Amino acid sequence: MAASSFLEVSPAGEAPYNTINAALDALSEVAPDETQPATIHLNPGTYHERVEIKRPNLTLEGEVADQVTITMSYGANDQMPDGSKRGTFRTFTVFVDADNVTLRNLTIENEAGPGKIAGQALALYADGDRLVVENCQLMGHQDTLFCGPLPPKEVKPGGFIGPKEFAARIVGRQYYRRCLIEGDVDVIFGGACAYFDGCEIRSLSRHEPVNGYVTAPSAPEGEPYGFVFHGCSFTGEGVEPKTVYLARPWRDWGQTVLINCWIGPHIRDDGWCDWNKPHARECCLFAGYDLNGPGSDTSSWASFAKVLTPEQASHYTRQQVLAGNDGWDPLGGAEEATETESLSDNGRTLHIGQFYEDEASMHKRFAEQARQDAFTGTTKQEFEDWQQAARTKLADLLGTRKLTKAALQVKKLSHTELSGGIVRTKVLLQVEQDVWMPTYLLQPKHPRTAPDGKMECFICPNGHQGAGAASVAGIMGVPAVDSAIRIFNYDYGLRLARMGYFVVCPEARGWGERRDCRGQGDDEREFLQGTCLNQARMAEPLGLSVLGLLSWDLMRLVDYLLSRGDISEQTLGCFGFSGGGMQTLYFTALDERIKKVFISGYFYGVKDSLLHLNGNCSCNYVPNLWRSFDVGDIAGLIVPRPLMVQSCREDHLNGPRGLKNVEEQLDIVRSLYKLEGAEANVSWEICPGEHHLGIAHLADDVAWLDDRAKQSR
Repeated sequence: MAASSFLEVSPAGEAPYNTINAALDALSEVAPDETQPATIHLNPGTYHERVEIKRPNLTLEGEVADQVTITMSYGANDQMPDGSKRGTFRTFTVFVDADNVTLRNLTIENEAGPGKIAGQALALYADGDRLVVENCQLMGHQDTLFCGPLPPKEVKPGGFIGPKEFAARIVGRQYYRRCLIEGDVDVIFGGACAYFDGCEIRSLSRHEPVNGYVTAPSAPEGEPYGFVFHGCSFTGEGVEPKTVYLARPWRDWGQTVLINCWIGPHIRDDGWCDWNKPHARECCLFAGYDLNGPGSDTSSWASFAKVLTPEQASHYTRQQVLAGNDGWDPLGGAEEATETESLSDNGRTLHIGQFYEDEASMHKRFAEQARQDAFTGTTKQEFEDWQQAARTKLADLLGTRKLTKAALQVKKLSHTELSGGIVRTKVLLQVEQDVWMPTYLLQPKHPRTAPDGKMECFICPNGHQGAGAASVAGIMGVPAVDSAIRIFNYDYGLRLARMGYFVVCPEARGWGERRDCRGQGDDEREFLQGTCLNQARMAEPLGLSVLGLLSWDLMRLVDYLLSRGDISEQTLGCFGFSGGGMQTLYFTALDERIKKVFISGYFYGVKDSLLHLNGNCSCNYVPNLWRSFDVGDIAGLIVPRPLMVQSCREDHLNGPRGLKNVEEQLDIVRSLYKLEGAEANVSWEICPGEHHLGIAHLADDVAWLDDRAKQSR
């Protein structure tokens, strides 16, 4: 196409034209021959303008439909300067009044609002012959798309006021392909010969017994075709079941025919409305063939509607419907194949009955390659030698040995007194150069002390779905945090502080105040969830892992705590639930300075859980880790220190075999504790219910840890 017939528009000023109308005005000068094709290309952006296309052989195309929006907000109830109402046909956002026009990759909307307020409000007024509308979104409420021409006569005086009020009524052919057309009442109406191919027609709710009518056809008497829908999906958004009609006749000879379409549950059982027009019942053609979906049962259709025979349906191909006198076919070739018969119950996705997954192959590979570095010896000395080598191997897999210590720097941010004599201090700790970790310190008024006279301390890393450290520290007055606490008992840091321990609640990377830029909004979902996936995508190509970074941060936290001089290393513990349990497992496997360990909601075999369920956060996954170790092997690096494992009986994360999957890993650990003569230092508590921190025996569990740590000193 010659450069002079290709005009580019950008509302941001990045193209020769800033508005569509400026480009349309320029056509007469830069491409004056209207018999030759011309294209106006719209760059991404929102175009607040009314567009009238009267130039034939024109393509108006956007860069991509979802990013190019033409919008206005005119409604039929608008008051005009002369005191009259605007009326339906002066409300359009885009008006096409020319032949051989193509609209492609556009969102065209009328934002006037529901018909109760705005009245009718056209997004697209389409007239002319051989119109193609492809990959477009037409958005409105009442009368979203008018497929001209107008009927010969108006019912009420002034009803047709608009650009074609006095024009000849010429039936044009229109082809809509892969479009979304949305509205409630008479979403698509008019007298054109219009073929809708693979479109989604989405009904909106008015919260009324009758929520709307999809079409209101007005084909003139004697026309062979009106509206034909082939391979289309009739869906609803928030629409009550059985409250929408497929059509009502705007004029008595209106035609709406559905071929190979999917019909949603919002469509009424009787399907079609006669609009209280007895003559229309005899003259209109409302019909369907080979329909699918929950609303496709034709047995209760209105008596004037028809179910076509295969022979009758064969006359409604694209080639026949649009041929006219010149044989026009916008695509050429065979009828477009559609998959509406295979749609799922939501009408928007394919129902796939046969999947070709590779999990069995992964399980086989796991069986052949897993646990290559597990302990295979028989003596205590062999085990202790293995621990040293395995700890180094684990550090290499996690990438912690690639990290460099920065000078310990601590910045105090806030100091708050809580009920019960607990003081909550918030600090920033530098864990790498210019990488800072917000941390809550909870100090009881009368903290427990170890034999060395220093405070007994628990590190409490946070888990998932709990707003990071804020939940663990029990921050008050934040409903989303309160909700997480009620669901999971996430305030375990505060609970331990109330037992007299000095508690440290660090913010894990990707959570709370350490969320990556992709998740830093205030939306509750963003607030409660992390950006571990984003962290993993950055870390793993650099030879690191999220788990390694989390473990590193906790090891630097220990460096800080022991540098204070008031925290006892003799009794230093780590306590974590869910993702906090994951951090606790790996961190304490690497750092022998932790003397007692509590892991809740995270102790299960890889094959049944992380491999099979494969729904855990990306921070659980480390390249090549499973080839070396399973969870029980990693926990073997905690031996002989006291270890309390807590599992919920119905926790879905345990995998399909449930607690059996947990017990198999515990058996690995128990055998290693036995080898060390420390069988009494491992305990397993089973709690009722789904995934949560069990609190019924929490005080006893912590006391058991303290006692076993004391016995082990």
